[in-house]
Amino acid sequence: MRILHVTQHGSMIGGVESYAADLHRLLQRDGHTVILLHGIAVGESRRAIAPERLHVPALRPEVGNWAQRERALRQAVEHVAPDVILTHDVEEADVLRLFSRLRPTIPFVHVHSRYICPGRGKFYARQKQACPRPFGAYCAIAPYGHACGTRRPWRLLANMRVTKRWIEAAQEMPRLLVASEYMKRELMAVGLPEERIVVNPPFVDVPCEAEASPEGHRRTISETLPLVLFCGRFYDYKGADLLLRALEFVTSPVRAVLIGEGPEQPKLKRLAARVPPRHLVSFTGWLSRATVFGFYRRARAVVIPSVWPEPFGRVGPEAMRQGAPIVAFRVGAIPEWVRDGETGLLVEPANIRALAAAIERLVTDEALAAALSARAAQVAAEQFDAQRHLERLMRTFAAVQRAVG
Repeated sequence: MRILHVTQHGSMIGGVESYAADLHRLLQRDGHTVILLHGIAVGESRRAIAPERLHVPALRPEVGNWAQRERALRQAVEHVAPDVILTHDVEEADVLRLFSRLRPTIPFVHVHSRYICPGRGKFYARQKQACPRPFGAYCAIAPYGHACGTRRPWRLLANMRVTKRWIEAAQEMPRLLVASEYMKRELMAVGLPEERIVVNPPFVDVPCEAEASPEGHRRTISETLPLVLFCGRFYDYKGADLLLRALEFVTSPVRAVLIGEGPEQPKLKRLAARVPPRHLVSFTGWLSRATVFGFYRRARAVVIPSVWPEPFGRVGPEAMRQGAPIVAFRVGAIPEWVRDGETGLLVEPANIRALAAAIERLVTDEALAAALSARAAQVAAEQFDAQRHLERLMRTFAAVQRAVG
């Protein structure tokens, strides 16, 4: 099968691009021809999602008028001549409709923003809590009370128009892919038919270096202090600041390592300077996936303190696959893979003392940590298996081909 894989970025930027790169390789291993079409060029200091790619700036809405963009996109699709098109990050209704007219097309809806929410992903930033309302008229005033999106009237109306038109286009699609039951419910809340939404959680593609470890999932390097890990972008809604604040209430000394970068880094470093001296706190920047997986194997706990309702949360399953117990807030899709007391510990959103108590339990109770570690690895291997993911994806491709054939 020839598959056209569509992303906005050609570079490895975040979870969506990491998934796209893993899927690209998986499909190739299964014997398919896969070509990446992307709108934003590969950055000089970044790794490309895939070597087999086609840079088409017309994918970006700010490039030229629609007639010019439509012509360029049509030419690109006809040049590749795919059997199916799998899109990621295509929020523009006209582009989605064009692709679906040219070839059987399946959108993978990874996030809320711009698709089913014109703001910051169903998240009230002022109250630090999830938005309970589906897209509608309230979205025109919500940013002023909840800081959940832009407060510039014309920009807000433009975002609402993008969301409205995407929902209308999505209603015409024979299938939509999502990573979690949580996202399925969110799509259904805006009127998309349940029977057309396919839940296919991303698989965990373990780096070769990690697979080669003779120790498997067990923590391979002894730590003087128990290792507590955060991995992700340093944005306010990802909650790294809540982890640092929680350390004040963790009485047992730990080594806290924060992997990542982002605009909150200066603030986080100031908070880290105020963490009680019994703890060691360090920032590593971004690391290779193999190195990150090595940290997962050594971690007593991987903390996912997002207050944003995570549509999936790729870090957690990857850490679990390496036997790391998870401590997380009960938000979004996280409870679908963190089984409280079985693969990790869940606490109520933004409750710093509860977060600290969960970390303390794992740091002080080695038997509990070992039990959670073993079960986390087992559940991740079963739930996020590559072959299982591939089979469901191929069934979805076949269903869409039948529907439009």
